[in-house]
Amino acid sequence: RRRPTLVHNVETLAHLALIARHGAEWHCRLGTGAETGSTLVTLAGAVNTPGVYEIECGTPLDQVFAAAGGLQGELGGLLIGGYFGSWLPASLAHGLELSGAALAAHDASLGCGIVVAFPASSCPIAETVRVAVYLATETAQQCGPCVHRSAAIARTLHGIAEGKAPPGAFADLERWTSEIPGRGACHLPDGLSHFVSTALRTF
Repeated sequence: RRRPTLVHNVETLAHLALIARHGAEWHCRLGTGAETGSTLVTLAGAVNTPGVYEIECGTPLDQVFAAAGGLQGELGGLLIGGYFGSWLPASLAHGLELSGAALAAHDASLGCGIVVAFPASSCPIAETVRVAVYLATETAQQCGPCVHRSAAIARTLHGIAEGKAPPGAFADLERWTSEIPGRGACHLPDGLSHFVSTALRTF
């Protein structure tokens, strides 16, 4: 109606509409006792039918993959939560629940709702390098931790992937990814640090 409009979160507004229509009790029957309702997840990678799926909170990951037509062969790893998310071992593809508590036990969260089933035929280190370089080039050049450390992380990861890393490269990465969080003007260095530290731990 030609009035200024602000949509905070379309998924949240959709939930509110359903709760208003069906009632709070209906909503609380979905999900887990600690995390009720549903959520949207975007499935990508080695699944037969990638796309956006609405699931109950706490749904086991293998059930989510089944809803997407199943997996395409063996997995090399899982990426939960997108580029600011966490790499997890492929063994967790069976039995891991997509709930806050279950993911937190593995230092992960659903974040933006992206779940990537990374195929065993691809190199997770090369993918980590690609994402790290991308994030390092997205800096707004507003603070030293982001300008210098993000570039150093990407450069060092690239050296590891090429087999040309200097001695102490892994120690440097572990130190930088533990020092940077909370020191930037925004959360980009925090997300990059977490992404890389989970790759170091997983692979």
